[in-house]
Amino acid sequence: MKPSFKLGSLVLALALAFSAVTAGCSLNKEWSYKTSEKELPIGVYIYMLNNAYSEAKGYAEKLKDYSSEKDSWLDMEITDDDGNKAVARQWIKDKAEENCLTFLVVEDQMKKENATYDEANLKERQELYKQYWEVGIQEQYQQTPALSKSYEKYGISLESFNYVHADASLKQQALFDAMYGKGGSKEVKDDELNKFFTDKYVSYSYYTQPLYTATTDESGNQKNVALDDKKIKEYKDLFEGYAKDIKNGKSMDDVNKAYQKESNDDTIEPTSNTEVLDEVAMGDEVKKALKELDSKQATTVTIGEKENATLYFIYKDDIKEVSKTYLKDGSQKKQVLQEMKADEFKDYLKSETKKLKYEKNGAVDSYDPKMFFEPVKETTAPATEAEEK
Repeated sequence: MKPSFKLGSLVLALALAFSAVTAGCSLNKEWSYKTSEKELPIGVYIYMLNNAYSEAKGYAEKLKDYSSEKDSWLDMEITDDDGNKAVARQWIKDKAEENCLTFLVVEDQMKKENATYDEANLKERQELYKQYWEVGIQEQYQQTPALSKSYEKYGISLESFNYVHADASLKQQALFDAMYGKGGSKEVKDDELNKFFTDKYVSYSYYTQPLYTATTDESGNQKNVALDDKKIKEYKDLFEGYAKDIKNGKSMDDVNKAYQKESNDDTIEPTSNTEVLDEVAMGDEVKKALKELDSKQATTVTIGEKENATLYFIYKDDIKEVSKTYLKDGSQKKQVLQEMKADEFKDYLKSETKKLKYEKNGAVDSYDPKMFFEPVKETTAPATEAEEK
């Protein structure tokens, strides 16, 4: 099975729709697209074609007539995440071209924006991806094969692989930083960033208490058993008491000390997060509670039921106070800026791509997405007892 490899930064997050002016045609297979600033190796196009193939396959798998044993899905109409409909084969080609031209736009605009990047950082990235290419990727206890085994057979070289994952990714980030950073053509002032942060972000801390115990039956199977009502009430009274303490003027530090004493564990600390309020990762119940909660106040929320229930104590910090220190951290400031301007940056690249003058190698059209198809025999899951009846 071919390993799944995700592109970082914004490289594959760009979903652009554009037209461009082609200025010539060649059959030299050493390159795919080029401008006066940059010539992309043909392997870059093939790699992006492969990536688009995998993405389109994901959409095709949702179709009623999809079969992993046949390549007929390439001629079916798919719908992507943006609601665009197209025949899969053409969608793949268009997506691959789209990404390649985006690379060229970034190369072109870097010069205009005087964007620079750390050569040492680039070299470090190239060495990392070279290791992935030659050795594979270690993920916890699993070692994937060398990625070269998956890609070289299609005509993708280490040079092309490295360009996409090391060069293009770093250059795109460099362009973003140059445009929106200090002195950039679209510079974001500190007060603008601070307003965005305080308007969109939330900072909170929480404790959790499972309202069940994990047990093992005689067969060795593990299962959860809900606590009795008396024990559940004890935990709820405890957390609700802390919320009242906060309302009466105590600080989160005061509550933490009390919780440490109650638990006979002076190492207990609340889990803290600072993130976009509308994107809170802990679920809709917590998100709703945070939206309704005033700054420097606390509440309790129970998520789940019976043997799957968990009690939360949630404290919401004052985001304006948090901003005074949070945005002083360079990496955190960059993340907030990225959140603030990512969509605008994509629109900017889209508009610049429409103006791009480039040359397309005629050899590009000779590559059919079908080249990546590998039939997988479909298996039928055993019928359940209910289905058999």
